[in-house]
Amino acid sequence: MKPISGRLIYNEARRVFRDLNAFVRIQTPWPDAPDHVFREGYVPIIVKGPKAGSFKNHVLNISIDAPGHYELDGSEEKFVIHVDDMGKFCRSWMYSDLSHPPLNPHLRLTLTFRDPYTPEYEEKRIPRALQQKLLSSFWQVKNLRDVVVEGDPKPYPTLVKEMREAMDVPHRSPEKCLLEATELKDKGNKLLTSGNYAGALELYRQAWLAMHVVIVGHERHIHGEAFFNRQLTEPPWKDQHGGNVRLTLRIILVANTVLAYLNMENWAEAKFWGMRTIKIMRTSLGLSEEDGGNPEEEAMTSFPAAATLGKIYYRTALAWKGLDDKSEARRLLRVAAIYLPNDEKVQQEIAACALRLG
Repeated sequence: MKPISGRLIYNEARRVFRDLNAFVRIQTPWPDAPDHVFREGYVPIIVKGPKAGSFKNHVLNISIDAPGHYELDGSEEKFVIHVDDMGKFCRSWMYSDLSHPPLNPHLRLTLTFRDPYTPEYEEKRIPRALQQKLLSSFWQVKNLRDVVVEGDPKPYPTLVKEMREAMDVPHRSPEKCLLEATELKDKGNKLLTSGNYAGALELYRQAWLAMHVVIVGHERHIHGEAFFNRQLTEPPWKDQHGGNVRLTLRIILVANTVLAYLNMENWAEAKFWGMRTIKIMRTSLGLSEEDGGNPEEEAMTSFPAAATLGKIYYRTALAWKGLDDKSEARRLLRVAAIYLPNDEKVQQEIAACALRLG
């Protein structure tokens, strides 16, 4: 039997690799763009900087610029991502648009197809399925000054038309986002009541995402503050401020998340999520993040979701108790008692955690 040459193995391995992988190069005027999409969009960056500039194996070049914008000096930052991460990249751009709505109307997007592997003397080609995959995530990007799609091979006109039509559909309204978040929260509550705590936590994660708050592990990224910063015009929150409604839903989701972890006896996670919110509230009042202040100073009884904040303090105290730290539990319970003065469970826990003399 004739031995297989190393060259033949290499060529076959290269063919399989190219069939399974496609790369996209992105160039923008902002030097921090790669770090931003990696940190907040969780987009894996294959290569960036000068090496990305010399990278030649990409099938699509994405150029983002702002023609005539006086603040940009003409320099470009380049980075390369995998085609499978296009959705994450476009989603991170969507979040930037929701957070900074004046920016996109100044931007031009140029998409240039290229075939990096076919020899020059042959007709260039990119399969229709791959072109569709490359374009299908841009529905998340809207309100641009201009969009140009070009290249060799030429893009399929029907795919470009579909992409443009999808980009022209406005973002879902704040009301629709808040309504979806509420529905997911309510479904999660039913699972919580039935004892399916992991299922409830997953629905709560989806509820956060519906109102553009991304939870990955212990990291949380809040997007679209400007998007929700307006009076709502649709029921059930007509004439209410979108930011306040969103904040109330966020507080409720935290309280329910802590409860789910308590029911799972995962004291550490219950403490983490409760204390994250408590520290934020303390900081907003100018108090020490670690130990707050007097309970009367710390309790924000005029807060729209004051009773739910009280539940967060109470449930986080139970987490500290589960971790055998009654000192911290007592500190939080004193604040919970101000929020929830008539709650017998709070009083019972205060008694249970009281210092014993003699």
